[in-house]
Amino acid sequence: MAVSSWVPPSLPESGASGLVLLDKCCYIADLRNDTTAESTTSGGLPLKVTFRAARPPLVSHFCVYCPGLDFRSKGPPKIVATDADLVLLSVPAVDPNSSSRFDRDYFVYSTRAPWLHLLPNPHPRRLHHSSTALISRQAGASYAVAALGICSSLYDGDTLLRWEFDLHLYRSSDSKGWISKRLSVNGLERDKLIPLPRGVDRLYHETGKTITVGGDHGTVAWVDLWRGIFFCDVLKKRPRLRDVPLPAPARRNWERLLRNSDPGYLRDVTISRNKDSIKYVELEFLESIKELDATVPDSYADWVRNRSRKSQVIVRDGWKSTTWNMAIPAGSSSWRRDCVLDVKDVGLEEAGDPCLSHLMAMLSGKTIKELPVGYPILSMDDDVVYLRSETRVPRHMEKLALMFSIDVRKAELRGWAELDAKKSSNFLPAFCTSEICRGT
Repeated sequence: MAVSSWVPPSLPESGASGLVLLDKCCYIADLRNDTTAESTTSGGLPLKVTFRAARPPLVSHFCVYCPGLDFRSKGPPKIVATDADLVLLSVPAVDPNSSSRFDRDYFVYSTRAPWLHLLPNPHPRRLHHSSTALISRQAGASYAVAALGICSSLYDGDTLLRWEFDLHLYRSSDSKGWISKRLSVNGLERDKLIPLPRGVDRLYHETGKTITVGGDHGTVAWVDLWRGIFFCDVLKKRPRLRDVPLPAPARRNWERLLRNSDPGYLRDVTISRNKDSIKYVELEFLESIKELDATVPDSYADWVRNRSRKSQVIVRDGWKSTTWNMAIPAGSSSWRRDCVLDVKDVGLEEAGDPCLSHLMAMLSGKTIKELPVGYPILSMDDDVVYLRSETRVPRHMEKLALMFSIDVRKAELRGWAELDAKKSSNFLPAFCTSEICRGT
């Protein structure tokens, strides 16, 4: 990764309050402001962390400064999780006896009266970032970290009895440090709604995203973006996993599911800001599919049972998005289809933004329908979906990375922002919505 891609971009001085779009990959820079907090790594190096906020669709980010830490060989610091005004940060650990990129220090950072706490090392447990949640307690005065470990299957002969997972838990108010508990899933609900054919080698659950629901029992949602969500009250004495399937995939995404394509390219799940519902969105690329034989069944389950390979001719013709929601407590009701948006109904001129003429000039007058988009991000606040796009500027063939903000209920383009193209060329960009500015 080139050092220049770690130089943070300039941001408007107005900053942001409330909900932000957050870049989970940190920049390396010593840029102090009133959010700067300091601590020391497990290897004794001084560490500074600064938050820089912007109003969406501009992207907020963190700057980390640690002289003596070789980020070139160890990898960048990353945001693992957020909840309320707390952030869980992962920084490469300095161990002279190890060259592993997987040795990490974990810090909890607060934007309110900024402070930075180093957590006890979870070794020998390894925290998978996509499976780790941060839970704010007592208005941020205490917190918990919960991570779901790798699963294993338990059979009786050829009969699958259950899947088992390890819950790794740390509570700042508990002197026991990290503890682990074994959790089981017996009722395999998602196999009924979204079955996988024989020969598809897939774990029952592969966490792509983790959401903090919170509440008295510290409810966490571990999301497999293809098939379902595990809900768990991690602070109970005997926590249990509750399996809630996602809606079956849109027809044009059936093959992507079986190929185990990156579901984050098409799907996102989040929680509403008042924590009363779970929200889900799926993109479906509109393609003219001409098959040489047979028609496509109406349901995903019928298609899997009778699936055979057919020759196809595919022509791209835009995309549509579908949003769903489900009331919390999860499982007490079913998913409810909310909004369906076809991109042909959205124009670049609808946002009323004078900067759009500049954007359209760069894109030689293209419409949003013609731009490649993906990696949807659901807003916690409203009906907005953020979409990322990377294309080439025709005049100089430079890569242009963009973030679009679209109101899917009103079919309106709210705005757009240019992303750091140098950074996205080195890492697959990872963004999330967060309310860490709520208390600032």
